[in-house]
Amino acid sequence: MDFVPNMNGTLISLEEDENSRFKYEIWFDYTRQAMNLIREGAMLAVPNFASDNKSQHLSILEVVTILPMHYALGNDTRGYPGFIVEAAKSVVNDWEEQDNESTEDTTKIRCVAIPTNLEVVQIPGAQGKPKLQEESNLPMVGGSARLLDTEFTEYIANYGIKAEENTFVGGTLIRDSNVKVYLRIEDFLRTHFGVFGFTGAGKSNLISTLLSRVLRDSKEPLKIVFFDLMGEYTTLLIDELLRDDIDAYVVCLGENTLPRPVFQYINKEPGANLAKAVTSLRRYILLPKALTLHISQIEQALHQLLIKERIKIYNPIEDMTLYYLFFDGTNDKRPAKYKERRGSNVARRNDLLEKFVREQGGTNKVVDAQVARDVLNALRVATQSGGLLAEFRDDVAGVMDLLESAIPKLEKQLQCAILSSELVDMMNDTSKSSLIIVNSHNPDELRSFASTIGNQAFESRRRTGEIEPLVSFIFDEADEFIPQQASGSYQASSDIAMTLARRGRKFGLGIGIATQRVRYLNTSIMAQPHTYLVSKMPRISDRQVVAEAFGTSEEMFRQTFKFKKGDWLLMSYDATGLEAIPIPIHSEDANERIIRFLNDLPHQA
Repeated sequence: MDFVPNMNGTLISLEEDENSRFKYEIWFDYTRQAMNLIREGAMLAVPNFASDNKSQHLSILEVVTILPMHYALGNDTRGYPGFIVEAAKSVVNDWEEQDNESTEDTTKIRCVAIPTNLEVVQIPGAQGKPKLQEESNLPMVGGSARLLDTEFTEYIANYGIKAEENTFVGGTLIRDSNVKVYLRIEDFLRTHFGVFGFTGAGKSNLISTLLSRVLRDSKEPLKIVFFDLMGEYTTLLIDELLRDDIDAYVVCLGENTLPRPVFQYINKEPGANLAKAVTSLRRYILLPKALTLHISQIEQALHQLLIKERIKIYNPIEDMTLYYLFFDGTNDKRPAKYKERRGSNVARRNDLLEKFVREQGGTNKVVDAQVARDVLNALRVATQSGGLLAEFRDDVAGVMDLLESAIPKLEKQLQCAILSSELVDMMNDTSKSSLIIVNSHNPDELRSFASTIGNQAFESRRRTGEIEPLVSFIFDEADEFIPQQASGSYQASSDIAMTLARRGRKFGLGIGIATQRVRYLNTSIMAQPHTYLVSKMPRISDRQVVAEAFGTSEEMFRQTFKFKKGDWLLMSYDATGLEAIPIPIHSEDANERIIRFLNDLPHQA
């Protein structure tokens, strides 16, 4: 184990803390070099009380706050203003003159650190890397605090993560870009994750980077289903959408979600024009500012997206099954919703409906135009006097109305359609990874579809007992899907998010939630993720919600006030090597990744 030379501090005090067990105050002699080396996330080694004459035990602490102090100035600014200003001006010389060597006792660097719950055991004369184990005692007040070098810091930050595990790089330490922080992919997705940051923090950029990395680095197939309320991830994940080794689609809910020229092209209508479709699609999607200088290259990528038929339309009419018509709780025309019955009539109606559906092909039968006509005719016969459903004629009237209105639409089947059953099959396919980005011009339809596809995936896994491959349902602008007070379509999306959050992990189904409006989220769902990535949150109410949900102190987020775009506080109970220890990381800029991809894209004549 090596330390950064000439970086020795002193453990001044410790106190109990209800969230991190203990908080430690460490002082270093001030130099400008030290101010640049000792940053939030730095790892310190301090001798603890388990040391004896045979071995030295060093507690590993993580710095969470750092401030320079000048004791000649003090903390009281209520004196005579002239004296205060002159004293402050004289302090500048002390800051500037102590570059690599500390010469003033009045200048110190005050650090607050928390335990990592790990210790290093050094045995004199032993060869190789020292033993790293769980902390066995408290660090000694007055002990020397030494700054760990890059190699050992990375070793500790990724403690317990084995090389053969399925991992990806979440980012690098803010204080040392040479230290990579790894996350276990399975734990990251299966036990849920949350991304929380205020406007300008780079939330969408981070999510793009995370998803690109898990899709690229995973040793096992995995599935991403992304509910894109703002329609910005077609651009932010364009490189993944154009991959040929995974299933990748943009699923639009209804033809009205797309500009008319785009729909005409993907639906193979007469007179459709590819150039017009590309231009319309480019104007429709949201572009990050960093990519606005690359319009022509973006259009080349969209050209490929259309040529490869990666944009599909989900049409609920074409996705109907007999189960949906007669039994699905989301269908307001189903018999149980259309006509209320009581007592034995409920059971009798269900028995007769089940018999009728079996005669028509079973609950899983997809309703196309011909099936709709056949079922409608069969219902007309069954509801006549003496028919199977004669006594429940009023109950099935809603289904008959639905079929009559659906037949003209079903006769004009879309060329670019995709069914929910196809999407579920894709999620259960173990041969390759999948990326499904769902867009809609109508937020209510997006919430309802989240409920539909989520429930179908959950029921599919529950019935079969399958737990692979991993599927993550990601809700961007999560406050629009899982608010505290939910009704209507909000209730539907909240219910499926709750189901997946509480019961999905045992079937390989996880969720991801991302928002800047944390305090509006359903707190029960908010508490489910095991991994959090947090950036600036100016509102104390937001910080309090995150702190309470993860089980940390609101004070821990003070370091995020100094974060630049791309800086995040990573906390995880499962996915990282350090359990529940905040790690300040910097994430790669997704725009740079996309620009590299666009530059390598073949030019279209």
